[in-house]
Amino acid sequence: IIMYDVDRIYDHYYPALNGRIQFTKSDPRSGDGSLDILNLKAADTGTYQCRVKKAPGVQSQKIQLTVLVKPARTKCSIEGSQEIGKDVTLKCTSQEGSPLLSYDWRRVSGTQGLP
Repeated sequence: IIMYDVDRIYDHYYPALNGRIQFTKSDPRSGDGSLDILNLKAADTGTYQCRVKKAPGVQSQKIQLTVLVKPARTKCSIEGSQEIGKDVTLKCTSQEGSPLLSYDWRRVSGTQGLP
């Protein structure tokens, strides 16, 4: 996605990140090849690898980036008959959000609260 070699930065390998990636330090020769990803997107989630080449060899390290996405387009509805003695389903869905979403139902009116 980005490379520094012989005093030159190559950063047009991955169109989805064009204009959003840069080395943290303006001169990676200092030994710091840290990378900034600007304006994170859910699609940036993935495994990234940093390869360092210096005679006489190469070393690499992988890191997992998980971009957290807040829930969005949440919809709630009631399914079933709301008559005494009948069963209903209180539905709640979210179209977006990071894995491991948490749903917490609470009663906010009436005389009794749910545990």
